[in-house]
Amino acid sequence: MTQQEKTMMPPGDLLAIYQALDRVQAMIEFDLDGIVLSANENFLRIFEYTPEEVIGKHHRIFCDPQYAESTEYSEFWEKLRRGEPHSAEFKRLSKNGREIWLQASYNPVLDEDGKPLRVVKFATEVTEAKLRMAEFEGKMRAIDRAQAVIEFELDGTIITANENFLRIFGYRLEEVVGQHHRIFCDPGYAESPEYAQFWQQLGRGEYDADEFKRLTKDGAEVWLQASYNPILDMEGRPLKVVKFASDITLEVQRRSLALLEMSTPVTKIWDGVLFAPIVGIVDSKRSLDIMNKALNSIAETRASTLLLDIGGVAVVDTAVANHLIKIAKAAVLMGCKTIISGISPAIAQTIAELGIDLGTIQTTSTIESALRDAITKSGA
Repeated sequence: MTQQEKTMMPPGDLLAIYQALDRVQAMIEFDLDGIVLSANENFLRIFEYTPEEVIGKHHRIFCDPQYAESTEYSEFWEKLRRGEPHSAEFKRLSKNGREIWLQASYNPVLDEDGKPLRVVKFATEVTEAKLRMAEFEGKMRAIDRAQAVIEFELDGTIITANENFLRIFGYRLEEVVGQHHRIFCDPGYAESPEYAQFWQQLGRGEYDADEFKRLTKDGAEVWLQASYNPILDMEGRPLKVVKFASDITLEVQRRSLALLEMSTPVTKIWDGVLFAPIVGIVDSKRSLDIMNKALNSIAETRASTLLLDIGGVAVVDTAVANHLIKIAKAAVLMGCKTIISGISPAIAQTIAELGIDLGTIQTTSTIESALRDAITKSGA
């Protein structure tokens, strides 16, 4: 017995395998010219034909007429006649013209001399999956047109970014790929425990959405309404992070201007004591406004103490802290002590981690304690 004979399956086994395939797959046989020889029930059910309607007909009855007349279609059958198998996803048409997508293989059957005899096609319908994928890809294209999109590794390394994102930040793609997300952040924030925790949470697959302050290539502030979305594998394990964002810088600036118009009031609350509650975002323009109001009020009332309450400040980073220090130092030059209240645990940790020196500026956690101290020292 030759080695080939030893490795050949018994005819009974081959028949059993064929019958198993017949139960689960759509199968159809063609001669080398593409004429249908037979088709099983699965195939006929998908295409809505009876056996009599397909046997003896050419394969082109399942194809778009324009494709069936093309050079590509002729070459497809030429390759099969040469004994070359072909597998892919194929678009076909049912009897009623319904579009059908198949994951299929066309397999030339060879004789003992290796010459092609006929072609057997095994297929699985994937129309629903194909339509779902087309819908998903359509949605992604719509998002890509409308939003700034960037992808990261789980450690924050940039994988890619779309044109909208690059335009907002003033970068070219090659300037950001391989870099870390921190290139878009205030250096102080990027070195903080809060930032490290942010990426740890994303690495665990936890979603985050908020308004975020970021920096362009030229160092200009950009505000984004954004979501960071961990992408999970089939087992629910995080693979990467995709960020979808909209530039809301103008909106934030409008809000800041509105706040400037209605605040920050500098009010005399006791003899020698002024109170300035700060709410929202503190940028250079707003800090200058607060400083001007505070210094004018100090001059008018001859106040000895200025209370700045920052409990309502949205973000305290290096820039904000420096703005507050400038206001306090300017007040000192006018002979007025400054107390900053509203220092939350998170703000205290941020200031400490950033190494910001508040000098002789007194701080408290609550307005009440600041008022008590200011009134006591004013001699009341």
